[in-house]
Amino acid sequence: MKRKNTPPVRVDPDFFEDLKKIAQIRLEKGLANFNIRELSFPEMTRLLRRTNGYRISLEELKTRPKRRENEK
Repeated sequence: MKRKNTPPVRVDPDFFEDLKKIAQIRLEKGLANFNIRELSFPEMTRLLRRTNGYRISLEELKTRPKRRENEK
C-alpha cells in the first residue's frame, strides 16, 4: 500500500520535546519496546489521539478564545 504524500509541517518545539520525554518514560516503564517505530513522533501522536484528554482538548479548543499575553 502506497503512503499518501503529506506536506511538511512545523511542529512546536516544546510539544516535540514533551513527546520525546514521554517516549523515554514509556520505554523505562516497559510500555514500549526499544525500536524506532514504537518510540517515533508519529506513534506518540497516534497514542495521544486515543486518550480521553485529547477529545476534551479538542472540544475546549473549539469553544475558548485565544488567551492574550497580558491576561492571566
